[in-house]
Amino acid sequence: MATAVLLLGAGALILWAGAELAIRGATGVARAAGIPAFVLGALLFGVDVEGLGATVTAAGRGETALAAGEAFGTILFLFAAAFGLALILAREPVPAPSALMMAVPAGAVVLAAASIADRLVTRTEAIVLLAAYALYVLLVLMEHRRGAGDEGADAPAELTEPAEEAAPEGGPAAALGRQVAVTVVGLGLVSGGAWLLVGGGIRVLTLAGLSAGFVGAAIIAALTSLDEVLLEVLPVRRGVPELATGNLFGTLAAFTTGVLGLAALVRPLTLDAGANLAFLASAALYALVGTVFFIRGRAGRVLGFVVLAAYLVWLVVAAAA
Repeated sequence: MATAVLLLGAGALILWAGAELAIRGATGVARAAGIPAFVLGALLFGVDVEGLGATVTAAGRGETALAAGEAFGTILFLFAAAFGLALILAREPVPAPSALMMAVPAGAVVLAAASIADRLVTRTEAIVLLAAYALYVLLVLMEHRRGAGDEGADAPAELTEPAEEAAPEGGPAAALGRQVAVTVVGLGLVSGGAWLLVGGGIRVLTLAGLSAGFVGAAIIAALTSLDEVLLEVLPVRRGVPELATGNLFGTLAAFTTGVLGLAALVRPLTLDAGANLAFLASAALYALVGTVFFIRGRAGRVLGFVVLAAYLVWLVVAAAA
């Protein structure tokens, strides 16, 4: 068990470091290429690189139930632990995002439910899921254009774009080359960290007798998603709740369609009871949070405590399943 813990810890640290480098490099590439900041922000906040790396790596190693558990566990951890803590620490209730941005992910959840109904996600279904995520991104961009991009106007610089750096030597081409190199190194570390993390998860499976889906959802997903706590708490505390709710619903859409589809494209996914329970719990939390937002137009500390309690209940139930 000590080896498993060491692999999990080392893998998580390397994965986080690699993800930070990859995101920083991608930011520089996007700037050099003239990609709009909103498009970059949507991709970075909506897709958790650590979770994506661990999910795809698990699928590649044949641990498909663990991969599915990781994908759904990322959503679960974000809605319960990260968003719940953000609501509890918020200075005032968090306002609801637009009705469209809350409702559209419901289609992603329904599509994921249809894909896993037989506990198997095929490569054909993977292509459909990836296409659905592409459609989601398109809808988000259309909604942003209709809103004239005003949401991020008052956002603190440290939460939207990194601070401007001095112009690098060697001109734009050299700058682009350096950012590409940083991205490649970061993705390499993500791959290595994910490999170690999944290896630690496999050892836990062997030693503890837990289901693969539960290990992916409760252990690996929590380790890869710890940074999401800051991505939820900081925007809420600094008066930019739109970034937190955008990350919340964007991650839901990404991991029920794009990430799940990419993993199934690598290797068709066979789910176990643990992965199924993680999906059901994440869908239930989405329904709860979405309903509160729709009815009240905001969410506060009471909901924060409720989702955290629901997460603890899920842990107990899923561990015994």
